[in-house]
Amino acid sequence: RRSKDIRFAFDRVFNEDATQEQVFAGTTKHLITSVLNGYNTTVFAYGATGCGKTHTISGTPDDPGIIFLTMRELFERIQATEEEMSTDLSISYLEVYNESICDLLLEDGGRGRSLALREDQNGVVVAGLSEHHPKTVREVMQLLLLGNKNRAMSPTCANAVSSRSHAVLQVNVRRRPRTASISSNVTVATMSIIDLAGSERASVTKNTGGRLLEG
Repeated sequence: RRSKDIRFAFDRVFNEDATQEQVFAGTTKHLITSVLNGYNTTVFAYGATGCGKTHTISGTPDDPGIIFLTMRELFERIQATEEEMSTDLSISYLEVYNESICDLLLEDGGRGRSLALREDQNGVVVAGLSEHHPKTVREVMQLLLLGNKNRAMSPTCANAVSSRSHAVLQVNVRRRPRTASISSNVTVATMSIIDLAGSERASVTKNTGGRLLEG
C-alpha cells in the first residue's frame, strides 16, 4: 500500500540551537498583548516523552522557560501602564490525569477530590478551582514549584521521569481604565499555558496497569 504524502505548514521552525528566549519571542510574546486587550489565548507543548515539552514550558532556574518569561513580560507591561489601568492578576494550576481534574495548588494536590467542569456566562470553568494573586514572578514560580511536586510523575521506558498528566496554568487578567466610571466595561481574559503528557504509543513506553490507562 502506497503511503500518501502529507504536507504541513508551520508558522515558525526552531533549530537545536534556539534559546528559550527565542522560542518565547517567536511563539508567545505577541499573545501577551492579546490577553491585556481582553482576548483568551492558549500556548501548549505537544510531543513524545523526552522531546523537551516540560523544559520548554517550565525550564530550569538557570534557563527559564515559557512560563517564567511570559510572567516577567506580563508584570512589566502591567507595571508600565499602572497609572492608566487598574489590573487584577490571578493564577490557577490544574492537572488533568486519567480524565480527572485536580487542583495542583492545594497542599495535597487535590488528590481524591476531582473537580467538575461547569458552564457559566464566562464560558466553561472548573468549579472549585483555587485562585491565587501573586505580585511578582518569584511568587508565581513558588506556586508552580508546589504544583509540580503534586503532578503525577512516573518512569516509563521512554523517559526515566515522565510527566504522566496534562498540567494547565491559567493566568487570569482583569483590567479597567482608572479614569472610567464604575459601570464601565472590564476586560477579562485568560492565558492558558499547557504542558501536555507524552503523546507516544503505549508500545513505546511499555506501560502496564494504571500506567497504561494514562495513555
